[in-house]
Amino acid sequence: MQGMNINPVAAGNQLVDTAELARRAARAEAQDKQELREVCEDFEAIFIKIMLDSMRDTLSDNTLIPKNAGEKLFEDQLYDEYAKKMSRTANLGIADMMYQQLSGATQASRLDITG
Repeated sequence: MQGMNINPVAAGNQLVDTAELARRAARAEAQDKQELREVCEDFEAIFIKIMLDSMRDTLSDNTLIPKNAGEKLFEDQLYDEYAKKMSRTANLGIADMMYQQLSGATQASRLDITG
């Protein structure tokens, strides 16, 4: 146990390594931020998909050959992928604004366990 930074903060009869707690907290915070970023981008993709669906609904279905169910399903999945790609490349800023607001809210609610 030589060289280990142990702060005698006791939980029962166990000593707690505050440096290890700080490292774990930092890893958890980084993972939380990455997950929050992904969720914000997914929300932006959903928003874009709704916008694309609304735009697609304005087009008429009066074509020489009507679309079958498979084509409609494929087209819907294609628009899902368009929305995901646009949310990551179009830089609309919706995900960024959500991330900034939500990460600020999570920062304020965190407890400082390092003392």
